[in-house]
Amino acid sequence: MKDKNIYLAFDIDGTIFDAGEILLTAIEQGSDKLKNLRPELNISTPTMQQITSTLGYPLPEIFRMLYPELDAEGRRLYAEIWTENLVSLILARKGILIDGAERIIPQLHAEGFTMLVASNGAREYVEAVLAAYNLKKYFSEPFLYAADGYGTKSGIVKEYMKVLEPGTFIMIGDRITDLDAARDNSIPFIGCAFGHAGIEEIGGEKYIVHGLDEVPGMVKRVLEEV
Repeated sequence: MKDKNIYLAFDIDGTIFDAGEILLTAIEQGSDKLKNLRPELNISTPTMQQITSTLGYPLPEIFRMLYPELDAEGRRLYAEIWTENLVSLILARKGILIDGAERIIPQLHAEGFTMLVASNGAREYVEAVLAAYNLKKYFSEPFLYAADGYGTKSGIVKEYMKVLEPGTFIMIGDRITDLDAARDNSIPFIGCAFGHAGIEEIGGEKYIVHGLDEVPGMVKRVLEEV
């Protein structure tokens, strides 16, 4: 390894955890509750495909995309309700941990890599995933979130690079927002072709894995080549 400090910045959605159908369940529950709170709103429930297409973006942007007809307060209230519902479902282990995460995350930590979270997901959502599957202990502080003022994954990675000791940073994720975070900060990117968008958004990139089991080997390859 060329640097003492090797930082692996992991996306969560589609990379470590697949919320799958519980996303739709949480939306449906939120829709029912919001209709009771604000009956004047004419809102519909988006399809699973519409929901999946928004994953990877900051929560306010997701609800602008899903509900352009809602005013800002309506979107804020819906997002709050949805997050509460989703967290409850995650803590009940209703989602799906990506195959291999329970082995590969501890392995990378044991090999001396500093593990970071780089997700646009709400703080409550990310921490629920890590708590539900006992993974938080493998990720290092600080935990930075888009909602805390960093705006995007690019901003999150930029802040990590500012506050942590110098070293080599690698972004690992499945969406164009993850690739953008790597490009914007001039760091290597490992694309996860098993994520929500498959190979569609990250095709053509140099470092692509088709399962989490391939990540340790790909990290070593990246470090040999950077």
